[in-house]
Amino acid sequence: MQKMKAVCGVLGLVALASCAAPKIDPTAGGGGITGNWVPDGGGYTALFNNGQFSTVAEDTGNIISQGSYLAVSTNEVTLNWTSNVTGLENTATCQRPDPVVLNCTDGGGKTFTLRKSAT
Repeated sequence: MQKMKAVCGVLGLVALASCAAPKIDPTAGGGGITGNWVPDGGGYTALFNNGQFSTVAEDTGNIISQGSYLAVSTNEVTLNWTSNVTGLENTATCQRPDPVVLNCTDGGGKTFTLRKSAT
């Protein structure tokens, strides 16, 4: 009987711990990531939707990269993508100081800012 109480107690703690941990919905992107994002320098539009994104060249309309995004929190988003031009993979960590701004640093240390488009 004592062993049964101990097992139930441990199972209860495990269940409680899993309920207490906040869940981040990667497809929600921390709230409001879905949509079109444009870099400060222009040249392409990043289309974010349901945990996936692609970048489209403004001049040709060609898809220049494709990847995924994950909201680590409401203030941080990670990006993983492959360039359709070079075939190289890259990652970036983005801070979100404002709901319409992503300040990102890629795997090579290059920084870029994306701003959410009204359309």
